[in-house]
Amino acid sequence: MRSERKLIALIVACLFLLLEGNVFAATDGIYVLSETTYSWDGTDASLLNNPTPDYEYSYGDESSVTYILPWPFVFYGQSYSQITIDTNGTIWFGANGGVNSFNLATTGPVISAWNNDLSSLYQGGVFVQHKTSPERVVIEWQAETYSDEGSFRPNNFEVILLSDGRIRADYRSFSAINSADFGSGISKNDGSHYLNLTASVAPVSSVAGRSFAITGAPRVLNLVFAGTGNGFTTIAPAGTVCNTNCTSTFPSGTQLTLSPAAASYSLFTRWQNGQCAGTGVCLLTLNADTTETAVFDYDAAHQVSIGGAATTYYPTIQAAYNAAAHGDVIKLWATTYTESLICNRPLEVTFQGGYDSSFKNITGEMVLKGSLSILDGVVIADGLRIR
Repeated sequence: MRSERKLIALIVACLFLLLEGNVFAATDGIYVLSETTYSWDGTDASLLNNPTPDYEYSYGDESSVTYILPWPFVFYGQSYSQITIDTNGTIWFGANGGVNSFNLATTGPVISAWNNDLSSLYQGGVFVQHKTSPERVVIEWQAETYSDEGSFRPNNFEVILLSDGRIRADYRSFSAINSADFGSGISKNDGSHYLNLTASVAPVSSVAGRSFAITGAPRVLNLVFAGTGNGFTTIAPAGTVCNTNCTSTFPSGTQLTLSPAAASYSLFTRWQNGQCAGTGVCLLTLNADTTETAVFDYDAAHQVSIGGAATTYYPTIQAAYNAAAHGDVIKLWATTYTESLICNRPLEVTFQGGYDSSFKNITGEMVLKGSLSILDGVVIADGLRIR
């Protein structure tokens, strides 16, 4: 009996700690909403400051300000260069919604810090300020509920947009007597992708002194290598360099740059079976688990060269020999050639093997996997091994 009581007490204590710490996480498959350590950033929050590209404001009832962002902000996979912020506690992406107390799931794209009818007609306002280290835009509201308008019962909260796509909502203080919350959070406006802070935690007016983070849900990039050659691909912003199949995880909505580079004696020939295409750097937004295939092929077309007024390249040693003039030096990579070479012309040529892919430096020796038959002329072999 005593051990059962101890067990019950332990369970109760754990539940208390869980509730005390407000441990939760909600996701809509694109973003994750979770509580984080409370902090407050704030703005200058002054109606006397002159508007600048780094500072703007608006005040009143049903008022708004359109702000040009200092960098593109990606929200639900779409890049935006500006936002519209209203005095009702809402940030609009794209067209201004111009509404309050709305259905979060089917409105937006939007960030609603407090989905309510608010007013700063008698005091306060909405203030937006660009800050650095780290790069961020802070949007601060000092507003009353419309029902309390003129009662000097201010409510203070903010949303922070970071340049890497993260969002944070900080709730500083509330003094509302008449308050409501129609579902605060974020929404893509498709009925499926939205995060309702009110439903996950509590009405906003009861979360003073708490902060919440909204980050991209983890997405997987599978990078696959194919082809007859070799190379590597750099994944930014992580800075990961892969030269064989690799997997990386990023928050959903992360904009990635995949930069392919061929190894010696190879060419990057194409992207295939994914969002990437062509033969250049690939820019993609990781909104879902994605597989990209980088194809590197052996550069057979340039593996033999004959210098002179202009360098000429050949796919085989035999083709170069057949085109050579008397006294020519035929240069070969420090790699393996599979062919049977027949020299049957009345001229002197030199086979010089062991070059790097640029034919500028000798780095090893070449291997002829086959046979060499000299039926006529003179052949000088340097750095050539026959197997």
